[in-house]
Amino acid sequence: MSQRRIAAVAAYLPERVVTNQELIASYGVPHSADWLQETTGAAERRFAGVAETTLSMAAAVLRELIEVGRLRDPFVDVLIMTSDDGEAGDAGGAELAACMAGLVPALTIDLSPAQGGFAAAVEAANRHLDRGCRRVLIVASEVRSRRLRAGQPWGNHQITEILGDGASGVLLERVDGLGADVPPRCAEPPPSRGSAPCFAAAHANRG
Repeated sequence: MSQRRIAAVAAYLPERVVTNQELIASYGVPHSADWLQETTGAAERRFAGVAETTLSMAAAVLRELIEVGRLRDPFVDVLIMTSDDGEAGDAGGAELAACMAGLVPALTIDLSPAQGGFAAAVEAANRHLDRGCRRVLIVASEVRSRRLRAGQPWGNHQITEILGDGASGVLLERVDGLGADVPPRCAEPPPSRGSAPCFAAAHANRG
């Protein structure tokens, strides 16, 4: 098994802060602030605004990873995105987020929490690195407050909806020892495409 390192980490939090008291007063959560604190471990969380979507937050994280990871070119072998956005009809979110961030991944993969979420993404990234890939990006982006913000009633089983919205990501790189044979990239960058996918992504309603 090859060695690998965490080359960069990044996160994005929406601006709006929602306290436990506001959950009760504004969203009708039928519990006390103490119960919410004990159950979720949080006194406050962030809710996405109108312009903050799973794609926009994922793209913001990817741009930060590019900067922190000092990527000199936009090519990465694999981008894996995990998001629970099936209700919004998202498909190909990883490719669209990459386009918005100016990245050119050879392969994009979308995973849902039902498929293991971030843990499954890390496992998949390690498999690709073992096969010879050099750089793999993982981004997780969630807007769980959608139903509450739409005025739908909250139920005790929907605990994830009050945990908050946001995105995070990590850049994993393969590290070869001194004098080791450096394997070729596991994939080549895709052909150049026009701006249509980026335009569509930037105007998609995914929040």
